[in-house]
Amino acid sequence: MPDRFNRLREFMDEAIEKSGFPGIDCIIYQDHNEIFRHSSGFMDLENKIPPVPRALYNIYSATKMVTCIAALQLVEQGRMLLTDPLHKYLPEYEHMQVKYGTFSIAPARNKIRIADLFAMTAGLSYESGTPHLTKLKEDTEGDYTTREFAAALAKEPLLFEPGEGWNYGFCHDVLAVVIEEISGKTFGQYLQDNILAPLGMKDACFYVPDSKKDRIAPQYTYDKINKVCNLIENTCLAASPGGRFESGGGGLVMSAEDYILFIDALACGGIGKNGAKIISPPSIALMGKNQLRGKAMEDFRKAGASEGHGYSLGSGVVYDTAAGLSFRPEGSFSWGGIGGVQNLVDPKNRLSYYVSQHLIAGGERVLGAYMINILYGLL
Repeated sequence: MPDRFNRLREFMDEAIEKSGFPGIDCIIYQDHNEIFRHSSGFMDLENKIPPVPRALYNIYSATKMVTCIAALQLVEQGRMLLTDPLHKYLPEYEHMQVKYGTFSIAPARNKIRIADLFAMTAGLSYESGTPHLTKLKEDTEGDYTTREFAAALAKEPLLFEPGEGWNYGFCHDVLAVVIEEISGKTFGQYLQDNILAPLGMKDACFYVPDSKKDRIAPQYTYDKINKVCNLIENTCLAASPGGRFESGGGGLVMSAEDYILFIDALACGGIGKNGAKIISPPSIALMGKNQLRGKAMEDFRKAGASEGHGYSLGSGVVYDTAAGLSFRPEGSFSWGGIGGVQNLVDPKNRLSYYVSQHLIAGGERVLGAYMINILYGLL
């Protein structure tokens, strides 16, 4: 019997051979069933070791989707509204300043809303070397809590009036602190109790215990000119237990076997493969709706987004398949991380797609569009 996914396997093998990337591991579910799993190349390039079962990867910004679902759980429970002002939960964000040009700073006219954190329209930057964040690191010798990080960030001026622009920043790290304030738990414990454990995600964590460090995939940077991968010595930024900062924007480490359980649940009405419900269909539908208008959409386009694609609650969305020349249906949403991981949630087809990789500034970001087109052509 012919294998309908053979073309996708061939493409992955050919792409890794031609590109010089170390390796790539792809897993696809449809309606709770694994319909594709294939890895090409090596997890450990130096020692020629292919991806091992339950290999651990920094998922970086793919953490954002997990954070947004966690926050939407609180909205569904009536514990906050998307329209609430942020300072209702974090008072230090009530009187923010906005930076105009190089030297001018003035009080913000608008208040940051919870929805602005979800949609990256709060005006927060992604600059970690600002004065107050630098002071926090110096004063604590790098050992600070998620709450302390948000408090220091509030002292920095915003890049624009809340709600009037778009910038990829620390919004979801602040959203994680809102979750802490409302739930009374650390962010990591909240995730464990409400998403990770219910879905059976056994390895997902912020800090990898010693017993699992042998499964951490080496991490590389990519030299695009010479097509060479260079090993990063600190191969897993979250490999040491005991840290107190749990980044809602990019701190989780997990296996492909874990992450696919999360996005499979989102693709299937909020219900996991094991029957656990983590979120409702209305929240998932909202995740697939573009939240940007006007100047915010202009900013998103300047950041590299194409026509027909927008930004929603921690993820990119397809809202016009014709304009976007997309095989993905409207309402599908996806995001990834700088280390090469990528996800896709397609509620219409109950389809979930995930790629694991540990390659900074290369890898799946180059291959992804081709792989997804091949996938839809084979469905």
